[in-house]
Amino acid sequence: MKEKLNFARLPIVLFVVFFLARLAMGAGMGVTKESYDLSNRLFSMVILQIHVGLFWGAVGRRYQGYGVGGSMAAVVLAVLASQILIFLGTAVSYLAGANTFFNFPEALNQPAAVGLGAAMTARTVTLIANCVIGAIVGAIGWALGGLLPAAAVAENSKS
Repeated sequence: MKEKLNFARLPIVLFVVFFLARLAMGAGMGVTKESYDLSNRLFSMVILQIHVGLFWGAVGRRYQGYGVGGSMAAVVLAVLASQILIFLGTAVSYLAGANTFFNFPEALNQPAAVGLGAAMTARTVTLIANCVIGAIVGAIGWALGGLLPAAAVAENSKS
C-alpha cells in the first residue's frame, strides 16, 4: 500500500493545490453564486478526481505494471485524500463560522444553508460515493492504459 501511496503523491499534491486555490478564491472574491460557479470551473476537485482516475489508472497499468486492482487502489487513495480535504474544509468552515466554498449550500447539494450535522452527513455520503466512483473510473483508466506507449518506446523517443 505504501508503494501505491507514493505513486499517488502527484495527484494528492494537485488536490492540495486545488483546495488552497478554492480557499483563496473564496477569501478574495467572497462566496456568492457567481464566484462559486467560477471556482468550480477553474478548480473543481471532483472533476479533477475523474481526470486523476482515468489518467492515473492508465499510467499505473502501463508504467507501474499494476493490475486492475492496483490501479484502482492508487486512484482510490488519491480520491480519498481529496475527499478528506473537502470533509475537513467543510468542518473547519462551520466550526470557524466562515463562509467558504466548502459550506456553500450548492456545494452541499442543498437549496439553502444547513447546519453542521446535515453538512457532515452529506460530506460523509459523498466521501464514500466518490471513492466508489474513483475505483470505477480507475478501472476504466486501467482498461485504457493499453493505449499508452510502452516504457521502452518512451525511452527511445528521448534520443
